[in-house]
Amino acid sequence: MKVGFIAEPNKKGQIVIPKQIRDTLGITANVSLNIILRGEGMYIYPIKRVITKEESDLLKVLEKTQGAWADSDWKEFDKREKQRRRLELKEAKKAKNAW
Repeated sequence: MKVGFIAEPNKKGQIVIPKQIRDTLGITANVSLNIILRGEGMYIYPIKRVITKEESDLLKVLEKTQGAWADSDWKEFDKREKQRRRLELKEAKKAKNAW
């Protein structure tokens, strides 16, 4: 068994994460930690990002629609976009001249 760092809890059950580990994982005073019990031990790791409910809902939509455009003809799409842009510029020029 490989022994890493040994830390002893104080009376409140608190331990200090050694500086070398904090530096390696980027743990600072503003970083939240996730603690998970596994068997007879626990995993502690920094939380990099919290997903809000709104983001979660968006992720569900993105997962459902993933690949929906995969079979589309992108050349045709680009052609339509260029036509739309030309038409918008033409109409904008007309409106500017009329003004």
